[in-house]
Amino acid sequence: MLDREDLMLKTALLYYEDEATQSEIAKKLNISRPTVASLLHEAKEKGIVKITIQHNELRLLKLQEALMEKYHLENIKIAARSQKDMKAAAGKLCVDLIEPILKNINKLGIGWGSTLYEYVEQANLLNLNHLKITPLIGGIGLSEVRFHSNHLAFVLSEKYNCDVSYFYAPAIADTMEVKETLLHTELIKEIIDEGKNVDFAILGVSDPIRSSTYKKLKYISTDEAELLKREHAIGDIGSTIFTADGTPLKKGFSQRLLGIELKDIQKIPRVAIVATGKEKAESVQTLLNMDFITDLIIDEEIAELL
Repeated sequence: MLDREDLMLKTALLYYEDEATQSEIAKKLNISRPTVASLLHEAKEKGIVKITIQHNELRLLKLQEALMEKYHLENIKIAARSQKDMKAAAGKLCVDLIEPILKNINKLGIGWGSTLYEYVEQANLLNLNHLKITPLIGGIGLSEVRFHSNHLAFVLSEKYNCDVSYFYAPAIADTMEVKETLLHTELIKEIIDEGKNVDFAILGVSDPIRSSTYKKLKYISTDEAELLKREHAIGDIGSTIFTADGTPLKKGFSQRLLGIELKDIQKIPRVAIVATGKEKAESVQTLLNMDFITDLIIDEEIAELL
């Protein structure tokens, strides 16, 4: 007759490797079913059987929980690196995060860029006539119009059946004189003030030197990129380009950006940022360290670096 240790091992092998039922094992070993259950429990307690769950979703869930605790976030969603189109995956996660809470939001601010475009493209048709959408950065341009804030705000308002405002200025003024003139018009003053007072802001974050949005919109020259490198600029949000310690850059084309500034964004009750690509990890971390981000949508590479 098998001793208890051998019986325990045999029971575990039959159950976990041969996938036999407890009743089948009891019959095969001529023991009772409760004894089988007891042996299986004892095998786990003694470490003879170790169960590990190998699933990427579980790993991502643990990563989310760790980042939520570390940075005091309300929500975080991470796009798995297995996704074929990371921007589209992040856009879908924006939909999943934002739409369930929109019934409690009256004023939604939106930035610009290719990832926010993916959010707008995948947004559902909803009836949210209490909501108003406000662009948070200038939204006029001739190239890649679909990425501009005005276009994104308009399409989103059509899908959500809600009110919308427009930012009648480019994201980057041609000169400082043009910017100052625009800032003194009532139309621009009003939209900037409206942006400062949204309940929830969703903004893209990028590396201004390698940003796909700036390149697609033809906003940054080689000389301007070199200036950003020399000044150690690592990221941008709204109309602010900032360095690693969060200091706004006041040189080059960064002075000509039109929209709400970082200091204004910090006062908005709820701010979500979305970013994909490991080159943006440093800029995301800088903003998280400033302790005003409440919601985060990133890819797995950024999550690991954070």
